[in-house]
Amino acid sequence: MAYEKRICILKQLKKGFSADGNALTGVVYAERVGGDLTATLRIPGLSALKEGRYVLVLQIAGKKFCLPADGPMRIADAPSVKGGFAALLCFVRSEGEAIAFGSCGGEQADVRALLDALSDTGRKRPLPTPMPPNQIPSPPAPNVPFAPGVPLPEKDPPKEASPFRERAAAYDDEAIADSDYYAAASADEGGHGAVQGQAEEVAGDGHSAEDEDALLFPRGSLTYYKEVREEIETVLKTYPADTRLMWAFPQSEWARNGDSLIGIVYEEGVPRYLCVASEKPDEALKEHSVFVPASPFSDETGFYVVFQDADTGAYVKVENS
Repeated sequence: MAYEKRICILKQLKKGFSADGNALTGVVYAERVGGDLTATLRIPGLSALKEGRYVLVLQIAGKKFCLPADGPMRIADAPSVKGGFAALLCFVRSEGEAIAFGSCGGEQADVRALLDALSDTGRKRPLPTPMPPNQIPSPPAPNVPFAPGVPLPEKDPPKEASPFRERAAAYDDEAIADSDYYAAASADEGGHGAVQGQAEEVAGDGHSAEDEDALLFPRGSLTYYKEVREEIETVLKTYPADTRLMWAFPQSEWARNGDSLIGIVYEEGVPRYLCVASEKPDEALKEHSVFVPASPFSDETGFYVVFQDADTGAYVKVENS
């Protein structure tokens, strides 16, 4: 099955849509497998919306396609992107406004013609209900392609130090209890020995510390990620982007800080692992790192990558063959 991939760089056309006030720049990835094409929009700092919506207009081989940026951007039976394509990001409320534009390869496109390609139906789409006045809009989740990546190892949550910082205690049973239930158990059922016996009985039924973590930090809770989110987002915005590991983890973003890379690996647009990568393994974290080649064509150079679960902060167990 034929596979094609092209990248188009977008540059700002209209001010007012940047969350940090800087000029908008970004990329559109177009991946075509067989006849189906998936588009991925990546613009750091794009403002979240209280009303209206973003629409991406693509021109491929002279044909125009309007794709909502808040949903899956896929085109069935799409033309080949070997010759390049053009992309226009629009803000649509009552009328469409051109925000950022770019083209790659030999595709020639006119901004006005792409803006006119927005259908009347699309322009008159009902506006979403505005958020409450005091609610701060969260940035849109990364729109990443559903492409196969390198399988990640299963987690095994040891309690070592974190390359970001230790998470605070998530739950203090005694701090919220209305009464001393240990004392009650001691008076009624024979003291500490009875309490300990009950705990051993539960453990004998197959419960473990991992089960407890699953209850305290359910899958998708992002408990640990929320604690370090400000720090890691500052790194990703401050330091230059690095794409060398994206061939192995298409659903990811990385920033280079000295000899190390800091990154996030996503699963269906949601942070799954927080990562630190370096060309030489850190002795303190060597047992947690896995070697990932810098290129699919050579195993001679690469990075030693440490994965932390975005829910619990625990290191992921890795096994290098």
